[in-house]
Amino acid sequence: MTNKTPRELMFDFRLSRIQKNKINQFLKLLSYYNSKTNLVGRSTLIDPLNSHIIDCIQLSKFIENKKFKIADIGTGAGLPGLILNICGFQNLYLVDSNKKKINFLKVATDEMRLRVNIINSRIENLKNLKFDYIVSRALANLDKLLYYSSLLSHKKTKLLFLKGKNLRSEISLAKKNWIFNFEIFNSISDSRGQIIKVDGLKKI
Repeated sequence: MTNKTPRELMFDFRLSRIQKNKINQFLKLLSYYNSKTNLVGRSTLIDPLNSHIIDCIQLSKFIENKKFKIADIGTGAGLPGLILNICGFQNLYLVDSNKKKINFLKVATDEMRLRVNIINSRIENLKNLKFDYIVSRALANLDKLLYYSSLLSHKKTKLLFLKGKNLRSEISLAKKNWIFNFEIFNSISDSRGQIIKVDGLKKI
């Protein structure tokens, strides 16, 4: 966690005026549609720039190639996948089984003129799709995330998950079922938040 304000943090990501405008547009759409259907917790919209945008945009620092094929599993309202797309990552797949959230994504991407692949499906039902990176936020515990990721991974796939204060205990549980390399980074948006980067995933 840093002492910088959300706007100072945003400056660090060197976004263009168009990208900033799209982020503002996204937040307006999120607020409007959240009043009609539950997309995110209402309390998170008190300071959405920090709780949603900065929380998600920080993942861009860990993905070195903007042409990599990226899956956002359990994307919900498009977090973090839609934000990564706004930041210039070109090959995004947003996956969710919730039809209402998928409908929001279709409306939002159409209005914002974003090009992403939107998939309304359970992760277990996806066939013949492999990704360079798999990202997720607030979907499940690490053990379950590793299972989902194993279905969509090739040998060099890397995983990036936004996690909370219980990450260490989740790692201990996951190690009972999986072999994996990992690094942990502190979140810049929340003092309790952490990012785990995983590769070399294998089932025990």
